[in-house]
Amino acid sequence: MSTKKKILLVLIPIFLVFTISFATAATARAVEFDQDGIVEEGEVIDDDLFISGDIVEINGTVNGDVFAAGSVVKINGTVNGSLAAGAQSIYINGPISGSIYAAASTMTIDSKAVVGRNLYYAGFNLTTREGSYIGRDLLVGAYQALLSGEISRDIRAGVGALEISGIVGNDVIAEVAGPSEKQGPMIFAGPPGVETIVPSGLRVSQNAEIGGALIYKSSEDQSETIGMTPAGGVNFEYDPSLEDKRNPENHGRGSSTALVVPWIVKRVRMLITLALLGGLVVWQLPGLLKKVEEKAEKETVPSFGWGLVTILVVYLGAILVGGLILAGAIFFGVITLGELAKAILAIGFTSMGLVLAIFGLLVSYGSKIIVAYLVGKLLLDWLAPKFKGGMIWPLLIGLLLYTLLRAIPLGFGWLIGFTVTSIGIGAMWLTYRDHANSGQTPDDESRE
Repeated sequence: MSTKKKILLVLIPIFLVFTISFATAATARAVEFDQDGIVEEGEVIDDDLFISGDIVEINGTVNGDVFAAGSVVKINGTVNGSLAAGAQSIYINGPISGSIYAAASTMTIDSKAVVGRNLYYAGFNLTTREGSYIGRDLLVGAYQALLSGEISRDIRAGVGALEISGIVGNDVIAEVAGPSEKQGPMIFAGPPGVETIVPSGLRVSQNAEIGGALIYKSSEDQSETIGMTPAGGVNFEYDPSLEDKRNPENHGRGSSTALVVPWIVKRVRMLITLALLGGLVVWQLPGLLKKVEEKAEKETVPSFGWGLVTILVVYLGAILVGGLILAGAIFFGVITLGELAKAILAIGFTSMGLVLAIFGLLVSYGSKIIVAYLVGKLLLDWLAPKFKGGMIWPLLIGLLLYTLLRAIPLGFGWLIGFTVTSIGIGAMWLTYRDHANSGQTPDDESRE
């Protein structure tokens, strides 16, 4: 069996994990790609849709999941699936039957928006307007969340400012900053697209409805700004980390909810960082990326082995070189050549630090970009063999898969990261070795 077929057999269950996580139907189907950014009113797409552009606007109907990227993403039509979007501004004013996974400077859920399942948001500002509806939970990590719509179940938030004037079916569990008037005036400007920046703190309108409990952690009690009494009462927790240390019985209580938002924010940050760096590589060194990816595909097992060896050699070698630098400096210091000893220390450790920094970037990011591009390309070859959309979409698909799989607990996510890193580093080393033996550097040939 060829290496490519073996990899595809491994990718089939991975792809199933990916599709299940976005609540897709379990039918095999093709994928639509749109780089114009517009789905016109009356247009119907009966597949999952990958869409990008400076302004992405969906006014028609998509019978599948939507993956959108642009400066502005607007959903005025119908999405019979889930939405994953990354943009400066996201605007939702139509029905989405699944969940929303969003990272943006600002996001608005307008009065006609209906979200069938959950909303996950990371960014600066989230606004839900009166008339909007979220069918299950809201999980948000942001500076401010201004909530006037209806959330059917729970809110879990880690924010600087939280305003609730709408309906919450169950509990509100939040970590929120203290009132800004006691912290001094706000002196920063808001990100582009954010019209209003409210002071930090918790504010609940007297017209709000909370069907469960309001549980919030903050630097101070903010009961004066809670204008109604939730059905489950109000629970204020002061300085939760110190509280856990003073009372061991409280350890772990509410910890799972307190970790949800930071967990989401961490994964979104990782995805954005990898996507930006990957885009830079595609822009500047597309030929080199293709050569290393081909090496990873053709020699997957050797790449894994050489990756382990390379990582061990570099870091153990750094310890050895550091010892030699120190020994050389001590030697010249003993024979009263102090200036030479200083020069050895300065040049030696500066050079070693530079090498380790570059290698660290390759380990942390470069290896993931290579393997993600390989996985995304193979998936597209499998699902849409006629697609000729360049390198960006395969890279983004692979990075999204990696981010999701890396987040799986119980050691599986760590194993994914370890394997991807080893294969990526090993493929880089094998590519460099081949080109060094031929008298060319990989960078030289990538520009030919």
